[in-house]
Formats: sequence, C-alpha cells, structure tokens
Amino acid sequence: MDQFADKVAVITGGSGGIGLALAEAAAARGAKIVLADIREAELGRAARKLAATGAEVLAVVADVADYASVAALAEKTLSRFGKVHLLFNNAGVFASNLAWEASLEEYDWVIGINLKGVIHGIKAFVPQMIAQGDACHVINVSSAAGLSVAPGFCTYATTKHAVLALSEALYLDFGAQNIGNIGVTIAMPGFVQSQIMQPEKTGPQALLGRLKSRLENPALNALEKGMRKGVAAGMPAEAVAELIFAAIQKNELYVLPNLSDETARARATQVALGRCTARNPYAAP
Repeated sequence: MDQFADKVAVITGGSGGIGLALAEAAAARGAKIVLADIREAELGRAARKLAATGAEVLAVVADVADYASVAALAEKTLSRFGKVHLLFNNAGVFASNLAWEASLEEYDWVIGINLKGVIHGIKAFVPQMIAQGDACHVINVSSAAGLSVAPGFCTYATTKHAVLALSEALYLDFGAQNIGNIGVTIAMPGFVQSQIMQPEKTGPQALLGRLKSRLENPALNALEKGMRKGVAAGMPAEAVAELIFAAIQKNELYVLPNLSDETARARATQVALGRCTARNPYAAP
C-alpha cells in the first residue's frame, strides 16, 4: 500500500503516544481515522485534536482485552465507513515485576492487552480485509523487548515476544493461503516518548495497589526510574510513526525505530544466535 487518501485506519491505544502519532500521520495522508482507547476522556481529547485538522474521525471506547469490545469496534468501523484498510494493533502496557512475584491478575492484565489485544484485532478485522480484496495492511506494535529480555520484564517481554511470533505467523499464513492483498509490518521500537511508564493510569482498579507495591523492590524501582528517563528522552512518537508508514509503503515486515545503532543490533544478534546455537547469550549476574 502506497496511497492512503480515503483509506480507513483503525488505531488501538490511540489517545496518546505512538497511537496518536500514527493517527496524526494517517490523517495527514488523507486517511479516515477510527481511534480506539479504553480511556474515554483522553480519547475524546485526541479525537477533537484530530478533527480540528480536518480529519474525519470516529472515536470508539474499546477494551482490546475483551473480544466482544473489539468486535463491536469492527462493527462500528464498518457501519460508519464500510471498509477497513489499515489496522494498527498498538495498545500496550508495561509494569515491571519478578516472574515469581507477579500476581496471576498482573499476568492476565498485561497478556490481555499486549497479546490478546493483537489476537482480537486480527480476528475482528482480518476476515473483512480478506473479503474486501483491496490493498490492506496490518501493523502490530511489538517492542525491542520482543527481541531480548531484561530483569523485571517477565510480563512485558513475554507478550512482546509473542506478538512478534504471531505477526510472523500472520505474514506466513497470508503467503501460504495466497492472500496477496494484505501486508504485515511488525514495529519494534525502543525508548519512545509516551505514557507507557504510567501503568497506574490504565491498570484495573483492583490492581492499582499491587502495581504501586512493585516499586518497593529497590531493583525494580531503579529499573523503572532509568526507563522513565529513557522514555522522556526517547525518540519522538511522530518520528516512529513516519518510520512505520515508510515501512508500510515498502511492504517491509520489520521496522526497528531507534534500534539501528551498532550496540542494539549486536545485542539482538547475540540473543538470536544464542537461541539458535543453544548458547546462553545473557551475561552472568
């Protein structure tokens, strides 16, 4: 796909960060926007911001962890616009923890949004894309944490690795079934300016106490403090969106915003080689 005017773009997690930047980039290219997020007030503000630029916007409150909610999002999209051409499975959350201390509820929350959200998007929208026969594209936002793992990343890295594998499977399935009208791009950004380091804003009410308590662990507290600095000084979300749209136009499977430096590539290569040669790529503590 290299033309976006009058195409319909669905973006989850669209009220801020990468999601809003993707919506703005799509709108600037003449696309019609379906903006989805679980946070109603933030979603409304983002939709008004887009509409003020002249974009046609449909804002839908949706919980990507709930398939019925995503199916309703698809219904509303088709009811309003009749088609869908670009699906950005972008919604995501992060909260550090230790693999044996993270509660089952925390695992369920992160898996529900980061992984099931992508599954639900594929299930709800891809059959329509196939039926249309138009040029379409699915963009799944994984992470640098889909390529390697760090301490405290038990829930986040697990889901982002799974999103990478699911996206590759989707790409291969399209090829095996001779479905040539749908492209796939997997975005794996590193530090990007966003609100991802504020899980208390999006976490379920029942989990808020548990989420706050993670920072009582000095190592996790130091980890997240460093990550917050990295995110604050990270790549602007608008720059990430431009790289993703360039990848869509070139029909590229992978896009690695801010991971093109020699150190990042060496780390990813080390991990990949370690896995396929059965050698531990992680330095001893």
